[in-house]
Amino acid sequence: MPLPTRIGFIGLGIMGRAIAANLVKAGFQVSVYNRTREKTMEFADMGCQVAATPGALAKMSDTIITMVSDPAAMQAVMDGPDGFFPAFSEGKALINMSTLSPDYTSSLAAKCLAAGITFLDCPVSGSKSAAENAQLVILAGGEKMTVGRFTPLLKAMGNAVVYAGPAPAGTALKLCINLIVAQLTTALAEAAALAEAQDLSPELIFETLKENSALNCGYFSLKKKNILGKEYPPAFPLKHMLKDAGFMLAEAAKRGLELPVTAAVEKLMAKSYNSGYGDKDLTVVLANLTEPLRR
Repeated sequence: MPLPTRIGFIGLGIMGRAIAANLVKAGFQVSVYNRTREKTMEFADMGCQVAATPGALAKMSDTIITMVSDPAAMQAVMDGPDGFFPAFSEGKALINMSTLSPDYTSSLAAKCLAAGITFLDCPVSGSKSAAENAQLVILAGGEKMTVGRFTPLLKAMGNAVVYAGPAPAGTALKLCINLIVAQLTTALAEAAALAEAQDLSPELIFETLKENSALNCGYFSLKKKNILGKEYPPAFPLKHMLKDAGFMLAEAAKRGLELPVTAAVEKLMAKSYNSGYGDKDLTVVLANLTEPLRR
């Protein structure tokens, strides 16, 4: 079965914009929809069709890829007024790259199965720069043969595909990976706050990490400028990681598992969110840690 070339893309935020642009560069026929119309203009300039509604996008696409913020946003573009699902016919495909809950993803897989629509559960690991350079890791859930068939399309958006198992395994794996990212971020922020409290420059932390082969992590390098400059332009907005932490804790609780460190991280992120920092990069937790030092 040939790989579909008519791709509809929904969600042109930080990640979605970069992913969709890479599909255009790879030669796919891409049409786009975004709630904020201004974000579609650069794609119109690339020659992409811009759909007025998700339903209109469905009629011009063989495969729809979604990269939206949360289950509510997914529900809105899928089943809301002029949603894409009622206009999507049997034999087409839906690839969700948003980080949703495992329960929601399971229901989405069942909905697609009943309608005769192929479904792939494909959230991604990687931040803004990885998305821009097509270096994302695609965490793929679905039928193994189907993931294999769509791998050339997936590799236009990332440099690796990790098969996790049937849906919602891609989402489940994404929560595990984001747990690590959340804790790496707060560990780095707490280390910087502790250094400052002891009259040390946080620059020394990064110098030491660079010289220690066991701790020299590329993620720390990505966040160095944020931590040292105390400026937090969003590569991964705090509000999205806070949402994901909620999913992590809910999944653990359902299985009688405690995640005490993740619970503490979630509380710190909630404090930053309630301070009005939700749209900033998740490294902004440093601001809440160092506020007492400035009093």
